[in-house]
Amino acid sequence: MGETLILDGHSRAAVEAIQALGRSGIKVITSAERVDAAGFSSRYAVKKLIQPKAIPPENLIHWMKDLQARHSLDLIIPCTENSLHAFLRIAEDEPLRRIALLPSSHSLEITLNKNLTNELAGRLGIPLPSTRLVQTLAHLNTTPKFPLVLKPVRSKLAEGDELKTIEPAIVRDEHAWRSVLNDWIPRMPVLEQEHVQGWGVGIEMLYAKGKLVWYFAHERLHEWPLTGGASTYRRAIEPPKALLEASQAFLDSLQWHGVAMVEFKVRPDHSFVLMEVNPRLWGSLALSIDSGVNFPLGLWKLAAGLPTEPQPQFRRGVRTRHFSGDLKWLKANLFANRNDPLLLTRPALRSLIELALPMLGRETWDHFQWTDPGPLIHELGDILAFAGRALRRRWKLMSFYLRRRALIKRAVAVRLGTHKLQSPSLLFVCQANICRSPFAAIVAKHIFAGAQIESAGFDTRVGRRTPPNVAEQAERLGFDMSECASKTLTAEHVRDADLIFVMDIVQLERLTQKFPDSRGRVIPLGLFSANLRLEIEDPNHKDGLTTKRVLLQIASAVRKLALVLDSICGLSNARRLVS
Repeated sequence: MGETLILDGHSRAAVEAIQALGRSGIKVITSAERVDAAGFSSRYAVKKLIQPKAIPPENLIHWMKDLQARHSLDLIIPCTENSLHAFLRIAEDEPLRRIALLPSSHSLEITLNKNLTNELAGRLGIPLPSTRLVQTLAHLNTTPKFPLVLKPVRSKLAEGDELKTIEPAIVRDEHAWRSVLNDWIPRMPVLEQEHVQGWGVGIEMLYAKGKLVWYFAHERLHEWPLTGGASTYRRAIEPPKALLEASQAFLDSLQWHGVAMVEFKVRPDHSFVLMEVNPRLWGSLALSIDSGVNFPLGLWKLAAGLPTEPQPQFRRGVRTRHFSGDLKWLKANLFANRNDPLLLTRPALRSLIELALPMLGRETWDHFQWTDPGPLIHELGDILAFAGRALRRRWKLMSFYLRRRALIKRAVAVRLGTHKLQSPSLLFVCQANICRSPFAAIVAKHIFAGAQIESAGFDTRVGRRTPPNVAEQAERLGFDMSECASKTLTAEHVRDADLIFVMDIVQLERLTQKFPDSRGRVIPLGLFSANLRLEIEDPNHKDGLTTKRVLLQIASAVRKLALVLDSICGLSNARRLVS
């Protein structure tokens, strides 16, 4: 048997596959797009390679063909949807496609396209959430019932040289609904789906040329974010008969080959609906392996032409936790609004007590093996780095706050020394220049009569209009954003500005890195808000209440900024905006 190539070594599924095969003595070549991939930290990764990006897919295809010729690969395991898209470009009779153990392109396309998934499930009689396909903005003429979920038909969108992930959006009101559709519809079709209350259940399966080989089932205990998503904590369960039959019916109809996870949402009354089908190894793979169903090893045996064991009698009740991800969940759950019906919260004390389960032998952590500590050390390093970044952010916040008057005074003094101004020219910057920075600029123009006020963003798309949810809330506050159109930040913007205000620390660092001469003139606008923070939330796609709160925060910050500038510079033409 030759070597096995595991793509996408940064993913959790890849790390688990590397460890699962490595423990069995199988030689594993690991590849990833970046050098800090977690998979590279495993001792079982006998070769570590940098793979090309999935866009354009031809680069990844040529790279794999060259690798196959040099290393006699007998199995390739793509672990992300990015890589799967490249395999769709390879003819089904080519050796590279065959050794990836994938179904036909037709079957794979059905699982990658949520609308096609729903159409097939409907023909098979598998329950689905109430869903409408939205392809034009004419759909905005009919307001649906809220809350609901908006999903792109494809979760991956090619824009330029990037394959972007578009996450589903839960919208609570008409403002957020219009905002999301106005943004997405020009770029892709969208599924408008009822919001289903319940918990997630996954049925994982291994197929060999249309025949079911193994199955496994788990339920999600913690999902990140709290509104629903990937599991950070999950438990092995007895497969519910109806869900197992529905999963098998779906994959049987596609003559499936390889692995897949069929995802359901189970309501409190135990009825269920199909959510989507994941045609690759999944992020919670550690649970099935620890419970006794080693899917990566099953793939390897199929590729080697070896017989697979009968359906394993896996252990029910086993739990696994993605530790670094679950820390975010625990923090969010601790402070969550338990009156919000859209949040999948659990009792905070119970969740904290469950952290002791590893000591009782009832829980394992993703990637943790005594014989291969590298991936866990890598993850602990990520946790420490995250904690370090949080501490640095807190330190920067206090440092900026204590120095904000001095920063403005020094910047204004320097600039006024080079050119005579009645008031400093102000530049407001955010990511896309469609929500926060144009609104801040409009408020500033109301305060500073005749001053030079500009806004811009890092996004390269120009001419984009303000989302409806922001424009409507701004109008209610007395500000007209109908003429706003996004602009890309340029060197001229930076050169002409006396003071530059950003919406978060990431933008500050990005701006000063791209334009080093801006140092000393860039300040987070949130330092002037009443709640004092480095980050002002992006209101795009948010509900009406959240959008209004953010806009009021920005308006308050700009008013405070005007008072500070007035006290420093004695600006005679600065006037406070009447609330």
